[in-house]
Amino acid sequence: MDLAVLSVILWFTDMQIHRLFQALKTRRPGCNRFITFFLLWAGSCLPGAGAGEIVPTPSADSRSALPPVFRGPLGAIATPFLGRNHRISSNEQPDWNNANLDMTVLPPGTVFELPMLHGPGVITHIWLTSHAGRVNELNALSLRVYWDGRTEPGIEAPLGEFFAVGQGQPAVVESLPVQVSPTGALACYWRMPFAKSARIVIANDNLDRTAGLYWQVDWVELDQLPPNTPYFHARYRQEYPAQAGRDYLIADLQGQGHYVGTVMSVTLGQDGWWGEGDDFFYIDGEAVPSLQGTGSEDYFNDAWGLRPRTSHWFGSPRWQGDNAGDSGVCYRWHVLDPVGFTNSLKVAIEHKGNRPEDIEGFYLERPDFLNSVAFWYQTGEPKAFGHLPSFLERRVPWQYHHLVRAFSQAKATGSVKPKVQFGGMFGARPVLGWANTTPGKRLTVPFEVAAPGRYAVRLTAGTAPDFGACDLELDGKVAVKHADFRTAEEDEVDLSLGTHELAKGAHELVFRALAVEAGAAKPVAVEMLRLLPLPPEASRAIKTHNEAHFIRLGIGRAVYAYRLAYGRVPDSLEALVKVGLLPARYLSDENKKPLRCRREADALVVESNGPEPWTHSWQGLDARR
Repeated sequence: MDLAVLSVILWFTDMQIHRLFQALKTRRPGCNRFITFFLLWAGSCLPGAGAGEIVPTPSADSRSALPPVFRGPLGAIATPFLGRNHRISSNEQPDWNNANLDMTVLPPGTVFELPMLHGPGVITHIWLTSHAGRVNELNALSLRVYWDGRTEPGIEAPLGEFFAVGQGQPAVVESLPVQVSPTGALACYWRMPFAKSARIVIANDNLDRTAGLYWQVDWVELDQLPPNTPYFHARYRQEYPAQAGRDYLIADLQGQGHYVGTVMSVTLGQDGWWGEGDDFFYIDGEAVPSLQGTGSEDYFNDAWGLRPRTSHWFGSPRWQGDNAGDSGVCYRWHVLDPVGFTNSLKVAIEHKGNRPEDIEGFYLERPDFLNSVAFWYQTGEPKAFGHLPSFLERRVPWQYHHLVRAFSQAKATGSVKPKVQFGGMFGARPVLGWANTTPGKRLTVPFEVAAPGRYAVRLTAGTAPDFGACDLELDGKVAVKHADFRTAEEDEVDLSLGTHELAKGAHELVFRALAVEAGAAKPVAVEMLRLLPLPPEASRAIKTHNEAHFIRLGIGRAVYAYRLAYGRVPDSLEALVKVGLLPARYLSDENKKPLRCRREADALVVESNGPEPWTHSWQGLDARR
């Protein structure tokens, strides 16, 4: 699929384009030349319009398809251009060619309305960047776009989530509709048609910090839009944490259109893999979904977990791991596989996953912190679902302890004391710096906990080629051994300190300097301690076939390895434990009831008499047989 076909699908489905061909058969030969040319070009790009084929044509003077040389992304730009280009931007006025402070300043709470676009037209490109991204607060800015004077926005989402970098922190996205640079330049190429007007509004919802915004919007003015042109929409939802007893809702749409994308952000509410849940697409009110998935990472076109990656149509720009407090974001663009609907569409995904050990809990409904943006095209005004919460409400509920606030109470052993230094772009992120070079010296930083509970704890710190390493202690206990703050270039690290039960009141975070070069320690610069109050953990008191599967898998792989090593099947589970191939835990079933085993011919047979009895035999032919 080349870029020409992409441009078509971003605007119309194949069926809609063919409908337009049929409609234009009845029009006069002098019909609007934009529609004529667009359909001629689009039809030549559709499946079935291969080299040398003739496609239906809308007028007498264009009875043949474009020759092959004019097809594809390079051929298309060699054809006549139709429409009038326009751009609105933050370019400084009136000194548009003699100044460079091309930035709109957004004080806390500011709602900024860009110049109105008057149609008919199509937005072809949006580019934005903001200082908010350099402090990991892209989600503090909200984007709303109103089509044709409507009172409800067609697009309503936090800025970061709209550009597939949820929860505020920039990450590299290299897809075709959306791109994000490592430094937080946000680019979008979704086609956004409008007949009368487009009103774009960006708000700084952070009541504590000013943000600068650089912006450009490119659009093409047209004579008119094709009949029944569907409009672009995007809508945000969240559940902090995901609600028990129901699937997480991504989209609830009414009308006619096609679904083109999902962005989903996750912060783990407990240890273990989050993504066993299946995706479901309920088309036109059906009770049983026509589209049924096989796992959360499968929906985002990965397998056996997620990892940082980005591609044309899907990816996970940021993914940390499987511990409480870890986070990530995924996107899936349905550009090549749009999901059409005539009356309605509901998109949902199960929020199910596992405990760290699958035998202790598999396919459980988990209380993770989820948010999402649904992207679709439709005719008419969409049904409202969900709303965009305030910045404080749409942030995952971390408690932030800026370590510079503890500067006057921080204490260091030795002669080198901590200092307030400047980090980040233009020095806009004050940090607590400690230039100690003696191993074993300690920097102690106090912090307060407002309420007792179980917390995920994380540290934001600077990294650099000349920085050092420390052991990190929380209330006298080692939380992280050898935290290394050395990187090839200046950067930052979001470091997990684990999950801790913390009492209300005073606590201490200690950095103990380690030797890293020629027996000397090196400086560190730390910024923020974050605490996430965790919901009650998901568990299953009486284990089921879900956990039994992994008991059997553990036994099966041990029998397989034993046969490879000894040339025969073991006589008992105890024999596997004795040679170190099977942990003693597997002498019992999923509910910790003793397993019975016996040899039958060339197989080891194991039986469980638990709540869901089972019997299985292995010959050591592979991990499952």
